Amino acid sequence: MPLSNPAGSSHIGRVPLTGGSLGSSNGCHDAGVILGEVNLLACASGHAANVFSIGAPRGGTLENPQFLYTYTVEEEDEQGNKVGVGGRWRSATFTWDGEVLVLGWEPGGGARPRCRTEDADIFKSKFFYDANTGEKIGQWVLPRPQDGEGENCTIHNYNVVPLRSDRYVAVAGHYRAGTWVVDFTDPANPTTVGFSDPEPITPANLGGAWSSYNYNGFIYESEIQSGLNVFRLSDKATAGEIKLPHLNPQTPDPALLTRGKRR
Repeated sequence: MPLSNPAGSSHIGRVPLTGGSLGSSNGCHDAGVILGEVNLLACASGHAANVFSIGAPRGGTLENPQFLYTYTVEEEDEQGNKVGVGGRWRSATFTWDGEVLVLGWEPGGGARPRCRTEDADIFKSKFFYDANTGEKIGQWVLPRPQDGEGENCTIHNYNVVPLRSDRYVAVAGHYRAGTWVVDFTDPANPTTVGFSDPEPITPANLGGAWSSYNYNGFIYESEIQSGLNVFRLSDKATAGEIKLPHLNPQTPDPALLTRGKRR
């Protein structure tokens, strides 16, 4: 899509997906791309997320992506049931250096409470993978239970804050769990930086933070019932944020870091 001519947008290719669906239809619910010297595409699809190369150094192109690997979820709960049933990978994004892939799981379409105390961790987690090898390197679990029928919850749309430091910080919307900021500089030991957790909806209804994105010092939360909420976070974890000339949360372009205004 040319930024100077959106009307000139065009479809340039299609690629089949690899892996089963484990209780949901297979197809990209969401996709994340990183450009520059990394050139990777991640498709959050069913229980088998796919990763492709779309350029150097691994090969492939935007028109003809080259399949690299797939992430599957076949964990079991305490009763031995496959917890992936009734859910699917929801979103995918990369850190600005392309080293870490962040995947989130959506249970039950996000319309029901699935971040309760008794729910399996997969229902309320962001997963971190080494983007080069496909190895799982960490997992963040929502630490604040969302109990009650008015607390529909899922790990939904998010992006990573562009920083001058080497820190990794994600901003995400989780429906009625609200907006959460997570420092995953050490993906094996992620920590919560801050959150905004709204009250349950009475009577129970779909609502909450559909997406929460960081952009130039502010967090923009699109709330299903009330509209747009804007937050400002002051924390050392996000100190030295790089101001960008523009942002597509699903397509981090490292070239923007050098063109962005620095504080």
